[in-house]
Amino acid sequence: MNTLEKANAAEVLFKAFSNACSELQLTQAEASRIIGVNPSTLSRNSGKGFKPDSKQGELQLQLIRLYRSLYAIAGGEKAFMRHWLNSPNKALNGTPKTLLQTVVGLVSVNQYLDAMRGKV
Repeated sequence: MNTLEKANAAEVLFKAFSNACSELQLTQAEASRIIGVNPSTLSRNSGKGFKPDSKQGELQLQLIRLYRSLYAIAGGEKAFMRHWLNSPNKALNGTPKTLLQTVVGLVSVNQYLDAMRGKV
């Protein structure tokens, strides 16, 4: 993959991540915590993104995966998706939005959604 393709992949990934955060009504501070950077770093990289094979890139992919799973389960109903994300979940032992702030929590929420979709 040449440099231009890598740059484009990073930009596309960042745009998809930003769109998912926007649809789920995650703040810039919440989005930055999910991928482990300062809000200012997130803002600075908004034009170029993060390399897909970096830690931040992998965490962005995890959030996009979560969004796509939740979208499929909710049938695209954004109000339900936001409600689910902000509601306590006994199976997860916490609120999904709070759990997203750690890598373990993000992966756990994705595993839960995979199980709900029957992809286990």
